[in-house]
Amino acid sequence: MALLLAAGTPAGAAPAPALWDHVGYDAEDSWFNPRETAITTSTVRRLVRKWSVRLRSAETCSSFSGPIVAGGRVFVGDLAGITAYDAATGARRWSHDWGGSTEGGTPRMAVADGLLVVGYNDCTSVSDPNPVLLALDVRTGLRRWSADPPLIGAMIVDKGAVLVSGTDVSGDSGTVAYRVRDGRELWRAPGRRIGGTSANGTVAGFVAGDSKAYDIATGTVRWTVKRHLLPDAATPAGDVFYGTGDKERLVAVDVKNGVVRWTAPGPSELIATDGTRLYRSDGEAIVALDARTGKQVWRRNLPAYGGQPVVAGGVVYAGGIALDASNGTAITGPPPLGGDLVVTGGVLYQSHEGTLTAYTVRG
Repeated sequence: MALLLAAGTPAGAAPAPALWDHVGYDAEDSWFNPRETAITTSTVRRLVRKWSVRLRSAETCSSFSGPIVAGGRVFVGDLAGITAYDAATGARRWSHDWGGSTEGGTPRMAVADGLLVVGYNDCTSVSDPNPVLLALDVRTGLRRWSADPPLIGAMIVDKGAVLVSGTDVSGDSGTVAYRVRDGRELWRAPGRRIGGTSANGTVAGFVAGDSKAYDIATGTVRWTVKRHLLPDAATPAGDVFYGTGDKERLVAVDVKNGVVRWTAPGPSELIATDGTRLYRSDGEAIVALDARTGKQVWRRNLPAYGGQPVVAGGVVYAGGIALDASNGTAITGPPPLGGDLVVTGGVLYQSHEGTLTAYTVRG
């Protein structure tokens, strides 16, 4: 679970160690780095390229993934598998290729206990996805364990557990949790689909008209409600789920008991939250909502499709540009910021069109 940055932290403070160890920054999938103090609204316009590398290519149906950062490494899915680069220099440290006849789709990745946990499906077949779950040593890339889950739609790593969940082409759902340390199965919930976020160890999902919340490590049911809920994100504090509720509306739900706090029109996909505001991609626009009430705070049209918003240092990155998180004002001067971004340790890492680039503040 992410910790909120103290309000008095000065903008010019030395950057915290580089860490973005889940695709969405944390197990909450908040897409918000509260520790970034070097790249801010006042410095983002001075970004310059630090290093850049071409990602591996191959004749496969695979696709490039967004990066994650941990242990001095940047991990990214490429067309041949997964590669680890030195976070400071861009030097390639190791690569893991797709195994056997499997061609991996976009991998789900997270780092925990010195392991890079990876889940992916064979992209050559929808009806027979041949899901793969494995753990690689962060420093060497050596395989430590592997498992054969029935489905990989969502993957969550939290509290020493990795949970995979999904629905197959025939409409059958399932969820299985494994121990991160050695891959041993912890619990399973046949027929249950879980959303892709953990709120401080609580996960939730639905089946046949009701939604249940579980402890990710034990499978203990924490509450049940008679309505649809599929969480896509949670607050950094882990006290509120945001997800798709009944009638395809965005819903904010209390993690402790499943009570709805508020609803808003539209789906919940592609959102980020810093605990104060919730930022939602809406085609070629981004909308900021009050995290307590769901009321719109600001809306900004973008020059391109917004994609997944990313929040760090008081800046929202969306649609290839940088915005002031407080009011949506566009910040002029940064380089083009399309593709998948993470911002950590005073560096912005960008995976875009087969190139991985690191930017830092000039001077």
